[in-house]
Amino acid sequence: MTVSRSDSNRRKFLQKVAAGILGSGIEIGPGVSAVSAWTGSRTNSVVNQARPATTGPLRITGVTPYIMRVHRDSAGQLAGNYYLMCRVDTDEGIAGWGEGTNFPKVATIATEIEMIKPMVIGQSAWNIEKIWYTLYRARAAMHGSAVQSAIASIDIALWDIVSQKLNVPLYALLGGRVNDKLKIYTSYRWGEIPRTAEAYAKRTRELVQAGAVAGKWDPFFDPPEFNRGISLEALREVREMVRGVREGGPNFEICVEAHAKFNVHSATRIAKTLEPFDVMFLEEPVPPENVDAMLEVQRSTSVPIAAGERLKSRLQAREYIERDAFRIYQPDAARIGGITEFRKSVAMAENHFIPFAPHNANGPVCLAAHLHLSAASANFLIFEEGDTNPELNRELFGNWQESLAWFWPPERIGLGLKLSESFVREHSVPIESAERG
Repeated sequence: MTVSRSDSNRRKFLQKVAAGILGSGIEIGPGVSAVSAWTGSRTNSVVNQARPATTGPLRITGVTPYIMRVHRDSAGQLAGNYYLMCRVDTDEGIAGWGEGTNFPKVATIATEIEMIKPMVIGQSAWNIEKIWYTLYRARAAMHGSAVQSAIASIDIALWDIVSQKLNVPLYALLGGRVNDKLKIYTSYRWGEIPRTAEAYAKRTRELVQAGAVAGKWDPFFDPPEFNRGISLEALREVREMVRGVREGGPNFEICVEAHAKFNVHSATRIAKTLEPFDVMFLEEPVPPENVDAMLEVQRSTSVPIAAGERLKSRLQAREYIERDAFRIYQPDAARIGGITEFRKSVAMAENHFIPFAPHNANGPVCLAAHLHLSAASANFLIFEEGDTNPELNRELFGNWQESLAWFWPPERIGLGLKLSESFVREHSVPIESAERG
């Protein structure tokens, strides 16, 4: 930040005035002193006006993408999904982490980051909105998954940097906490069991006993028919599985995933099949490219339709929200363009009384971003458990409570997690090995 001559002269004058009032032995500057009780360390007093500005340039000096695998198999080898992480460094030694995971081609996103980082280096990390629009406009001809995820990885890192600089948890910059804890639905915890009502009832009772209050899985055949249809046999099996879950957990929230597999007719049949069991939502019954198709399914049923993970900006989400084509919005910070775009899209949904449930199938950095965003949002509904490893999270977050029902927002400054140099070194993989991840 450039300080004008008049501002500099004014500051010198105020310092002299304050020194005259307090005595020459009192040091004027940031921090707590014996006189802070009457100066008010956060007030607009003469003394505080005399303090040096704390919002310096915070220049970005480096932008580095990393492809990581954070789990290990029984032999100790890196395993599991490939995640796209990004570290942004500043001239003040503050580094922020972001994530732009978007399956399956994370190598493409890493290449995109390398291409756009010259537009970021040298900028002030304070200027998050300016940097977002600089990148978005520069890549206007190429908008899509790789571009938006690359922007997301840098954007999340900038929010991390600024909240670290201000010494607060990130949610404090988003308006503070609305939600002290975040309800979750478990992910795919039924395992390989028979596709019968009895088997699903038994397993659901076990989950409820373990503390789960909600859960999601994809009960459909994969891959579906080329015409996006569903067979009567599959429909009957799904009915039996869902019936079993309801019997096993009368108050258990049932979330059914469809992965955008079906045509409108089949999606409508599926929704009608689910209606008697009062499911929480049916996720992505049809592909996202046609708003009218999703709208027709939603209008045909009392089952709430959930979607949004494949919508890559608030502009793509706008028509879905304005036309009420779904009842639960599922944005993903790593796909939509980071914290900046996520906030704008969920605020737009709030105008239509549509709650959001973040798509959370990514790595730990995106998990942290979603925790802060959900904690600070009034229209938050429920959180996806995703690929969450309590042991790993205890290592990264420092304090992680293991639960099948709740997540808690981090209390550390910034995003609230620390990726040590040794962790980065141990979990990074060459770009060549991730091309088909």
